[in-house]
Amino acid sequence: MRQYFVILFLLAFSSGIYSQGNFPVWERDYAWGGNRGDYLMDIHESEIDFSIVAAGYTFTSSNQDVSSFNRGYADYWVVKVDSLGDVIYEKSYGGDSTDNLTAIVPTGDEGYLLAGSSASGRNGEKSEDSRGGFDYWIVKINKGGNVQWNKTIGGDEDDILTCAIGSGDGGFYLGGYSLSGISGEKSENSYGAEDFWMVKLDSAGGIEWDLTLGGDSTDVMKSIVIGPGALLVGGYSISNTSGTKSENRYGGYDFWLNEVDYQGDLIRDKTMGGAQNDFLEEIRLKAHSLGYWIGGTTYSGSGGTKSSGYFNNGDMWILKVDTGLSVEFDRTIGSNFPERCKDMEISAEGSAIIAGWSSGNGGNKVSETKGGQDFWIYKMDTAGSIYWDFSYGGTLGDSLEAIFIKCDRGILAGGYSESTVSGDRTRINKGESDYWAFELSIPTHPWFHAENVCARTPLYLYDQSDVWPDSWRWNFNDPFTANNTSENQHVVHTYEQPGIYDISLTIKEGCQKDTTLIRQITVYDNTVLGNIELGRDRSICGNGIEILNIHSDAPDRVTYSWSTGDSTESIFVENKGQYSLTITDANCSANDVVLVDTCPEFGIPQAFSPNGDDVNDVFKVYGVGLYEFELLIFNRWGQVIYKTNNQNEGWDGTINGKPCQIDVYVYKIIYRGLGLAQKQKVGQVALIR
Repeated sequence: MRQYFVILFLLAFSSGIYSQGNFPVWERDYAWGGNRGDYLMDIHESEIDFSIVAAGYTFTSSNQDVSSFNRGYADYWVVKVDSLGDVIYEKSYGGDSTDNLTAIVPTGDEGYLLAGSSASGRNGEKSEDSRGGFDYWIVKINKGGNVQWNKTIGGDEDDILTCAIGSGDGGFYLGGYSLSGISGEKSENSYGAEDFWMVKLDSAGGIEWDLTLGGDSTDVMKSIVIGPGALLVGGYSISNTSGTKSENRYGGYDFWLNEVDYQGDLIRDKTMGGAQNDFLEEIRLKAHSLGYWIGGTTYSGSGGTKSSGYFNNGDMWILKVDTGLSVEFDRTIGSNFPERCKDMEISAEGSAIIAGWSSGNGGNKVSETKGGQDFWIYKMDTAGSIYWDFSYGGTLGDSLEAIFIKCDRGILAGGYSESTVSGDRTRINKGESDYWAFELSIPTHPWFHAENVCARTPLYLYDQSDVWPDSWRWNFNDPFTANNTSENQHVVHTYEQPGIYDISLTIKEGCQKDTTLIRQITVYDNTVLGNIELGRDRSICGNGIEILNIHSDAPDRVTYSWSTGDSTESIFVENKGQYSLTITDANCSANDVVLVDTCPEFGIPQAFSPNGDDVNDVFKVYGVGLYEFELLIFNRWGQVIYKTNNQNEGWDGTINGKPCQIDVYVYKIIYRGLGLAQKQKVGQVALIR
């Protein structure tokens, strides 16, 4: 028998009841600036005090939100606000010329590394002379925005920093492009025009190594990511095979990827692109699997390594690749107007949040623009489909530069804006362009489906929340068990007693407050569990057999449903097969199955002639209804000379590979039919030749 217990009534639900993801909800915006141009380039929120740091560069000198006099032409400008939006500090950092901040890196002491490019000499906050033209300039500030140290890093020509990240050992990786040869801090010659230039720093800003990568023309580095076992650095290149570049370009500028070990040695490179220009902007690690997301701006249609098409005037080009840099998919996202990809982050569940700016709609862009150009943010799932896209802006030009996923899974977006109060912008314009930032919340919605169940049968519960929580806590509200909670994502629980129970799922998303969903279920009294028994599997040795539920405790009110279509308490069968019975009482059902076979029968030859003519060469037992089988052959001295448990095999008249003599041999068959006792049959067979 094989017993199964199932619930009779299932709660039907539509797949549309629960969300497959969260949509961003507008929270608030911020604007800071003076009467000149102020350009926000990076933004970050602290997980400790939830303060926001917005950083970029300003041309304003002591006007409105900019309190300091300009040191030269443009200065680094950092604004730090608390969780309520009140300014903690705003400070400028610079020298007597142009200082353009590009990126900020949080440090373990609640301070930041400010990273950018400077053409200034030794004055203001800049403690070292220019090496020649623009140099990389990094400034370490503490929690209060005070300078702890600064470093100038460069060669005798222009060196433009475009990206910076923490190295995981307290130091930093800096990246950008350089026109310099061996000079200053640059240890390698240029390969062509601009080259990738990467610098590894220790925690005090000391150089551990630097690396130049490039071909015979222009190569601009834009992004660094710490990958599984190596660094992946990327940017765009118009060089052909030359220098460190191993592949020709496909058209104009192409995406160019370089894998670099932690000692600063090149492992390999790869070129990706179409027939026109393709500009890589960001690389990010995948979540929950190995590989990378890559994003940038494209002017190419399908061709080269690009399989997706092109809309118009610059689109975003998004790729997902494995660790071998083989493309899993590529997507072109855009409208009939210009778009630029500027930043990308990966959400907790593994989707990509891609951001930039857009000037219109159409193509596969759904959201409408608010004015000239707007911040544009969209979510692409791991299969390459857009789940949502939203545009944010005022009536004039608004250019997004950076996004950051906060610890509560919300999105912090920043850039610069020429708009005043209009559209999504609620703050007046201070001058030519202002720092503009806003917060989007991503509400967490725990979800699971719970069915009514019969007592003493498993209830399977699956987390179907629309994000990827950090933790789960189930409470089954079951006073009859010690296993009343679980922290697994998906769980199984068995209620021993009937009743009404509240099941709760609490999930935690980063630093969000816990969110809880409660479902109420009914556990039915299970009067049929253990009350069905069709007995052992059996054989028909006669005209037929009766099959019935032999369990005496089944309630009188149960209904019967046989696999034969009968609804009686018993059935009479004459043929072999599998027969099942389902008994039902109110909401619960139980099932049992019994196998029926024919009675064992044999066909045994009396002689065989193993002479190689393929006629009666093997002594074999032909039988039906045999569930256990063993054949033994004995010689005249009672020795076993052959044995098998396989009914399809037989004796070929040999022993140890040698022919046996002509004689009469004894066989013994040990067998059992389905549901029957073991039996034996003994006889003789003649071997003739």
